[in-house]
Amino acid sequence: MSVSPPSPADPLPAPGRPAGVREWPRGTSLQAVLLRPLILPFVLMLGVGVAVLLGVNHAAQARTLVTDSQTRLILISAMGADIAGMENGERGFVITGDLDFLEPYTEGRLKFAAHTYALRDLSPPAQQERLSQVQALVTRWFTEAAEPEIAARRTSPTQATALVSRGSGRDILNQARAALDVMQLEENTRLSAATTSSQDTLYRVRLVTIAGLGLGVLLLLLTAWQVARSVTGILNHLTDSARQIADGQYHLRLPATGVRELASLGRQVDVMAAAVQQREHALHLVNGRLERSNRELEQFAYVASHDLQEPLRTIGSYTELLARRYTGRLDERADQYIAFTTAATARMKALIQDLLAYSRVRQGERATSPVDTAALVDTVVADLATQVQATGGHIEARGLPVVEASVELLRHVFQNLIGNALKFCAPGRPPHVTVTATRQDTQWVFSVQDNGIGIEPQYHERIFGVFQRLHGMDEYAGSGIGLAVTRSAVEQLGGTLWVDSVPGQGSTFQFSVPVESGMSGAGAAVSPAIHHGAPHGPAAGVKESA
Repeated sequence: MSVSPPSPADPLPAPGRPAGVREWPRGTSLQAVLLRPLILPFVLMLGVGVAVLLGVNHAAQARTLVTDSQTRLILISAMGADIAGMENGERGFVITGDLDFLEPYTEGRLKFAAHTYALRDLSPPAQQERLSQVQALVTRWFTEAAEPEIAARRTSPTQATALVSRGSGRDILNQARAALDVMQLEENTRLSAATTSSQDTLYRVRLVTIAGLGLGVLLLLLTAWQVARSVTGILNHLTDSARQIADGQYHLRLPATGVRELASLGRQVDVMAAAVQQREHALHLVNGRLERSNRELEQFAYVASHDLQEPLRTIGSYTELLARRYTGRLDERADQYIAFTTAATARMKALIQDLLAYSRVRQGERATSPVDTAALVDTVVADLATQVQATGGHIEARGLPVVEASVELLRHVFQNLIGNALKFCAPGRPPHVTVTATRQDTQWVFSVQDNGIGIEPQYHERIFGVFQRLHGMDEYAGSGIGLAVTRSAVEQLGGTLWVDSVPGQGSTFQFSVPVESGMSGAGAAVSPAIHHGAPHGPAAGVKESA
């Protein structure tokens, strides 16, 4: 059975879209998704900028009007002063005949002409009409009053006094002053209006700026929140769907999304899920075949080891008969051959028994029950009593708990580790073995420590292989399969086995056993210290296996 990638003709279910996730038009790019909602805030900020620019321009125009009005007021006041200076100078000359009075009169005429010219360039049409009226009145005063009176004073003071007494010149200048007052009033009105307009414009600009910026920032925050919420919702939805697929629901497909880049990503994930499903199916088939092959190999090893024992017993029996009947009757070489055959038969028997033990340890799952590891260690040490007495060893066990495990597998573990610790003792130093346990989170970690010969670091992993030996048969007996059985038993218990060792000082083998519910914490019984054999100094480590 094979699994092919999804196709449009064979749609597969996809998780539903959760509430709050926006549906984007199909084919929308991620760039558009991120930038399109920012158009309105951008337009608003642009509008605020245009409004501020127009307001500033209007305020500048109003300020120009204010400046022009102030300039015109200054010129109008100056023209009034010019008229007063000309009048006073002309009257002073007529009354006294002193020519010095004509100097202010002449200077006033020049200034009045300059001020009139300047004011005409700055004045609006209405003011220009009044300015023309003032200019005409002053000109009339020149021709009808001032010049005739000055000329008369030079020839006939009496005639000049008569001309002045008529008051026609005064009336003309009063009309000019009245016209200037009207012009000044209008300029004051215009100045006040321009000032008020400028202030209003600045107020409106300030108000529009603050309101526009505040609204723009608020709109930007709202838009950013909406975009983040929408994109995050889509990504979270895709993530949840991908997590369901990763959890093994390979028949699911990521939900369709209108965002082009995310849709492409979803299609790639769908293809990957289909490929993983196909590979998982193939791996399942391979694993099934491997499991069957392993079972067949284990069964073969068990059957072969079991069936080999019968011919081996026959060989052993006849070899013993040969040894009893013919030892010493044949030549020395025949006795040596018989001894070699007997030793090889014994070794072959030990290998077959170890293979059977290894095969039994790896066969299937075993029922678990509460195991008092202190009592189990005590039983194992009793089984090893001969070896303990032969080596003069001392075994100490303390703090061992009750665990939920297979008693058969634990027996294999303790028997191999304690037996190796007694076997690989240092010359001239009685073995001292310490068995302890500590609680670490959800597991018990057991330690078997000795003071033996130790193991070189490069061999720490090799010793756990089948038929791996670090010493010759003449040094230490054994098949080299003990630690392989031990590791297999620990793995069957759901734990791991490792070693720490210092050559010449000793070794510490440690293995973990999971803490089952009901057997953890204060509820797990822990044994007091137990001693076996005569004490022989401090412990330092555990031995390597044969």
